Amino acid sequence: MARTLRWGVGLLLVVSLAIGAFLLLPFGSWLPGGTVADVQLGQVVNGTAFNRLFPEPDDGDQLVFTQEKRGFSEARLKHDGQVKALLAISDVTTAPEARKKFETSQSRLQGWPLVEQGPQATALLVADRFQIKVIGQGDGLEAEQRQELIGRFNLRGLAALQPASGQRAALPSGPDTAGRQSLGRLAAMEPAS
Repeated sequence: MARTLRWGVGLLLVVSLAIGAFLLLPFGSWLPGGTVADVQLGQVVNGTAFNRLFPEPDDGDQLVFTQEKRGFSEARLKHDGQVKALLAISDVTTAPEARKKFETSQSRLQGWPLVEQGPQATALLVADRFQIKVIGQGDGLEAEQRQELIGRFNLRGLAALQPASGQRAALPSGPDTAGRQSLGRLAAMEPAS
C-alpha cells in the first residue's frame, strides 16, 4: 500500500507542477528577470569579462567580487572590513531602459555621460552600452569620490569589449595609465568630445 501511495503522491505532484506552469505562462512578462532572458546569449558580454576592468584597490582597501552573471558583474570595495562602496558594470543590452537616464545628462567623465542618482550613487554610460555604477555604503562617498572611482575603471577597455560571438579588438603593445594592457584606441568607440 505504501508503494501505491508514493506513486499517487508523485503523480499528483507532477500534474500540479504542469498545471501551475500552464497557468503562469500568460504572465511570463510579469515575472522578474525577463529582460536578460529576452536577449540572445551571443549579444551580451559575459560578466567574467568585466572583472579585469574594475579599478585596483588602494592600499588598505579590498575589492571583493560578489556577483557575476550574464551581462553583469558586481564587487564590494572594503576598507578595514567595512563596505565602503558597491561597484558594478552592466551590459545595458539586457536592460535598454537603463540608457534613458543618460539622455539628458549635462555631466561628462572622460567624454562619457555621467549621472548622479540620489545622494549615494553615480553612474556612467560607456560606448552607449555599458553602465558603470558606484553606490556609497555606510557613511558613503562624496560625489567627487564616486566620480574619481569610476574614472579608475579601464574605460577604454570596456568600450572595446565585444560579446563572445563578436570580433575582439587587438591588444596594443603598451600599458594604460593603470598599468594594465589597454585595448587599442578604436576611433568608432571613442566618446564624443
